[in-house]
Amino acid sequence: MTKASLVSNKKNNIDLVLQPVKDASQITEATIQELIANSEFKNLYVESGNIKNALAELNSVLKPLQANKSGREICYQILERRDASITISIENDEMSATAEISTALGGKNLSAKAILTTAQESGVSKGFTKEQLLKLAHKAAKEPAGTIVKGEIAQGRDAVNGKNSKIKLLVQSAQDRILRPKERDDGSVDMRDLGDIICVKVGDPLAKKVPLTEGTKGFTVTGTPLDPIAGEDVDLQAGEGTAISKENDKVLVSTLVGLPRFIDNGMEVDPVYRIKNVDISTGHIKFIGSVIIDGDVCEGMKVTATGDITIGGFVESATLDAGGDITIGSGIIGRKQDIEELPVDDIQMSVNIRAKGSVFAKYCQYAEILCHTLRIEKQMMHSIIDVEEVLWLGNEEKANGKLIAGYIQAGRSVHAGIVGATAGSTTIINLSKKVDIMKEHLEDIEERLKIDSEKTTELKFAVNKLKKLPSDKVNPEMLSKLISTYKFHVNRLGEILNEKEAFEAEIQTYMSSVFIEATEKIYHGVQLNVGEFKDRTRREYGPTKMSYRERKIHFDPIVNT
Repeated sequence: MTKASLVSNKKNNIDLVLQPVKDASQITEATIQELIANSEFKNLYVESGNIKNALAELNSVLKPLQANKSGREICYQILERRDASITISIENDEMSATAEISTALGGKNLSAKAILTTAQESGVSKGFTKEQLLKLAHKAAKEPAGTIVKGEIAQGRDAVNGKNSKIKLLVQSAQDRILRPKERDDGSVDMRDLGDIICVKVGDPLAKKVPLTEGTKGFTVTGTPLDPIAGEDVDLQAGEGTAISKENDKVLVSTLVGLPRFIDNGMEVDPVYRIKNVDISTGHIKFIGSVIIDGDVCEGMKVTATGDITIGGFVESATLDAGGDITIGSGIIGRKQDIEELPVDDIQMSVNIRAKGSVFAKYCQYAEILCHTLRIEKQMMHSIIDVEEVLWLGNEEKANGKLIAGYIQAGRSVHAGIVGATAGSTTIINLSKKVDIMKEHLEDIEERLKIDSEKTTELKFAVNKLKKLPSDKVNPEMLSKLISTYKFHVNRLGEILNEKEAFEAEIQTYMSSVFIEATEKIYHGVQLNVGEFKDRTRREYGPTKMSYRERKIHFDPIVNT
């Protein structure tokens, strides 16, 4: 029978050697494939065309032979050792490069260095890591022959934009100083002289400017540099009672003894009026600057300041009015009254507090407060509150205080541990203040829309009337002017409609952003108003967020993670 064998040739590839003998046996492609599969050369590249050629020549040699006679030897290269090959691709944004390796077929594997060299020849010049190259080379070497292996070999680096310059405060606010007074050597705290605690002296550093940064350059894998955007600069603002330090032009210092107040990108220092208590013996206080009261503000007294008002003790049935912040070291106490039986506009509280800035106290009851933001640390009861932004009941880190009954109006949100009371006292929280203002603006838009709509209709009627007249009775100039005016009002009508649609969407976005957060529980009878939508709790809830969405007030559980 014909003998078939695989033999290495001078090129280190493999030849198929056939020694023809004519008999009843037959060699086919399947015979040769089986021979290869059972050999040590099974991982080499198979040249199928040469197998066909070898078998065709074998048949040609066997045809004229007599039975059991041998013919000339036939030799064809059918297996080739092929080294691993590699293709490099670069992403469109040039921030990543990938290698696609076809693993070796009996030939040489690619080393990490070979991958690097090919990538560099393909235009990749930056962003390589030795670990990635070694990992890919090792993986390709372990995979079966002829396998496709892909891997990222280089990454670009985004530019890191610079940071804006900023103003770093070097003194605490009055509220911070009261809440964290300096201890004596024995560990006790002296709160009797607030002036020494919260005032600054001449020359005290108040704030410093932290310069902007230019950012860090990036690059693409092809080596193209990516420039960062430098941070924006701000100027250190020297308010009243302050000056830029002569020793360091990036530091703001005090020029007088007084109370420091934060302003945009700087500080100012108010002159200070200091007094132990405010009562009948002192009379009312009205001061241009800030007022520091070591003790209490007693019943019936009034304190007015253009700056901050800082009180170490209580405020009892008194009136406070500040152009800045009001900080009360203890509590706010008003006379008890049944506020739930009267319309809110008819209620006259014995405590009235107004501040353009924030207000802080440990607790509050039977008071009316109007301010930008309000924080009551422990408990607030039966009060009338109007805050531009946030009402916060609790410590700085967590809203864990109690909000019990009263009328609350807030511009953004209300946060407390517990909202409402078991006794079922009315707690009404209105988050509609800004909605009402926005709807007034919407009414203005609708009025303009009505006027322009009527004007457009009139002009359209006039244009159509002129067009129906005989041509010899139409003034072309007048018609042209009417058409031009009509088109102007049509366009403006479209602009107003777009403005109305955008503003209505803005109102809905705002309404969906306001909320009440009760981190512990919310009792029966707590009412939330958002625009014309309102609802109240009809049972006790655990940690809950009350908010508006999709034309309805929702009660969503707060899940602590």
